[in-house]
Parts: sequence; structure tokens; C-alpha cells
Amino acid sequence: MRPLLSRLSLLPLAAVLGTGCLVSTGPDTPKDPCSPNPCTQGDKTLCVNEDGNARCLCKQGTVLRPSGVCEPITTANCPEHSGDSSEPDDCLSRAKVLATENASRQQSIEPVGDYDFFRIDGTLNTVYSVTVEPGQGSLMPRVDIFDKEGLWITSQDGRPKAQVGFKARATGAYYVRVSHSPMDASAATGLYSLAYSSLGQDDHGDASDKATTVVPDVGGATSPVDHYGRLEYGQDVDWFSIAVTQGSTYRIEFRTDRAVPSLAAYTAQDVKTPFLTTRNSYVEITAASTTTLYLALYSAQSEPGSYVFQAFRY
Repeated sequence: MRPLLSRLSLLPLAAVLGTGCLVSTGPDTPKDPCSPNPCTQGDKTLCVNEDGNARCLCKQGTVLRPSGVCEPITTANCPEHSGDSSEPDDCLSRAKVLATENASRQQSIEPVGDYDFFRIDGTLNTVYSVTVEPGQGSLMPRVDIFDKEGLWITSQDGRPKAQVGFKARATGAYYVRVSHSPMDASAATGLYSLAYSSLGQDDHGDASDKATTVVPDVGGATSPVDHYGRLEYGQDVDWFSIAVTQGSTYRIEFRTDRAVPSLAAYTAQDVKTPFLTTRNSYVEITAASTTTLYLALYSAQSEPGSYVFQAFRY
């Protein structure tokens, strides 16, 4: 491609564009992947736009089963029973909407085996935190998070409080399920309070193509740049990229008065398999070739926390 481009650059503009060619510099109008609706298989006819791609979900009045089939909602897959005033709420389709942040909601797991589902209308790249605290009774709560199709994302068992965070990968519904934790071998019921909050936008991308660019300071710099970040939730991963030159050594130093995250290092040639994983206050990497170095920072203990690092080139 490079030789072709260099030859094209020598041609007159009219020769490249063609006589009478009209060039528009305005932004492209994004195409709606759900128009026309591509979802026509079985009962998966509800189309949603997820990052520019069509995703087919079960139509209203049905529930997704592990087999992939959309079943009509019945008492067999969405039990109805007495309990608190929010019943029935034992499946995604009957989830109660959480509309107010930081507002405590009082409910109960009753009878044994009860599930309580809630819905959060998430915004793309926003991080959310859900907290469940047990009240009167013997309940040890568990919180599970599901996406709009009912695919499991993450969970947390209480000790005794359960707190879990997640990031909205697309704008749309996310579901919270509260139950008695299977970590407790006994059957139990009881009261609990639930609240959720938005922690704001994720500060750094969680993939190589969304990495934050870092320009390292020259080794020995007296006023190096501080690079700030926060792991907003337990499964958060922050990606950074550095353009490196063959033979140069790069040093990443973490401030020890903040959290020191785990680090996985990749090259542009392979962003799936790290060539280095470590957790230390500093790491040095000598570039074997001129390429892009990617650093993924995360918590091996799945704990949120803030960090600061400096980058140097020698």
C-alpha cells in the first residue's frame, strides 16, 4: 500500500478525485443496524443496537433459557409466591426498576429459594456499584449482575454485606439479582436493603484499541509527569500504550502511597498473550523491537483503588 499511496500523492487532485467529484467533509450518519430488523429467528425478534451491532433478544413476554430458547413466562420459569410487596419478581422480565441512585430499598428473601430481580438502565462506559446489606433474619446475600439478554457478568457473596461493581458496555438494561448465598450451606431467609450508585465514566479504556497514550519522560527528569488512574470496580482493567524504540529501556514506577496494581505487558503484535505479568512498585522493560507497548493494569484481588505512576525512557 505504501508505494501505491506515494504514487497517488504525485497525481493532480482532479486525477485522484475524478472530474466533477463532490467530496463531503461532513460526519457520516451512523447506520441503524436494527433497521430493517434482522432478528427473525424464533422468538428472538427484539433487536437492540449495541456499539453499532445488532443484537437479537427474546421478545417481550418470554424468558431466555440456558438452551438458548425463548420460553413464554410461566410459573415454571418465573415463580409466583407470597413475600414482600414487590412480588412477583423472580425473573428478568419482572425486574423492578431502580430509578433513584443512593436510595435505600427495603425488601426480603422469602420464602426459601426466592430471587429478587432489579433493573438498572445503564449508560455506555458508566461504572455502577450495587450494595446489599442484610437485616433481620439469617440471610447471607449474594448479588449477581446480568446484561440485557440475561448473560451473567459478575457476582459477589456477602461477608455479610455484598458489594459489586460493573461497567455498562452498552447503553441499555442491566439486571441485578439478589438471593441467599450458596456459600452458606443452610437455607435462609431475611430482610435486606439495596442501593445502587453511578461512579461515573470509566477513566481509561479496558482494551488495547481504547488504551490511553503515555509519553515517557527522559530518565532522570526532575519533574516527571504523574499518570493517574482508578480501578473503579473489582474487574476493571486500565490499558495504556507507549511507543517504544528498539534497544531503549522503559521504567514504570508506581507511587507506593496509593494502590500498586498488577501489570500485564503486551506488544502490538500480540495483545492477547502477555509477555510479562508482575506486581511491583516498578518494572523495567527493554524493547526488543520498535513497536507499541501495551500495559494493562488490574487488581489481582478484585479490589477497587486509585494508583499513580511515572514512565521513563533510558
